[in-house]
Amino acid sequence: MGALTYIKNFFGDPNVASVAPTSAAGVARVLNKMQFSPGQVIVEYGPGGGVFTKALLKKMTSDSRLIAIEQNQNFVDSLTGELSDPRLEIIQGSAEDVLTYLQERGIEGADYILSGIPFSLFPVDLKDRILNNTREALTPEGRFFVYQFLVSLSGPKNDISRKLKEHLEIVRSEVEMYCIPPLRIYESKVPDISG
Repeated sequence: MGALTYIKNFFGDPNVASVAPTSAAGVARVLNKMQFSPGQVIVEYGPGGGVFTKALLKKMTSDSRLIAIEQNQNFVDSLTGELSDPRLEIIQGSAEDVLTYLQERGIEGADYILSGIPFSLFPVDLKDRILNNTREALTPEGRFFVYQFLVSLSGPKNDISRKLKEHLEIVRSEVEMYCIPPLRIYESKVPDISG
C-alpha cells in the first residue's frame, strides 16, 4: 500500500494519523528492541498498510501469533487481500477492546503490543480506556511500544507520554529522524509494584 492510499485515508478518516507509512528505519528501530521467541503473542494497534505487520511476520517464529486491530475498513480489506499467513488475524475493531479480543481467543496475555494509533487526537477517556486495557492485556514481562509524531498534532500537553506514565512505566524514549514525519518511540511495561 503506497502513500497515495494513505493520503486518501488520512483525509477521509480522523483515526488515520499519517499521510505515509512508517519508514524502514522507524520499523527497524522498534523491532530491534524485541526478542522473538517461540509461542509469543503480539498485538498491533492500527496496522494501517501493514509495514510493521509484514516485518513482524518475517521475524516471528512459526508458532507465534499476531493480532492486528484496525478500525479503517480500507486498511482491513487491503491487509486481508495482501497477507495470507496462519499466524496473522486481522480484526476490524478498536484497541480499547483488546482484552475482549484476547479473551475470546483464549489468550491470557500479550508479550508485545505495538501502537501507531493517533493517541493525541483521542478524548482523554478513550486514551485512559485503551491504556488501562493495554496494561491488563500485557504479560508481566510484556512490553508496549508506541510510535507517534515527534511533535504532537494537538500540542505538547496531549503528548502520549503524560498518559503513559499514569498507566505504565516508561522504560525508554527515543527519536527516529529518518521518518516522515520524525517519530518519538516509547517503550513501556507493567509497573513493578512488588517493592
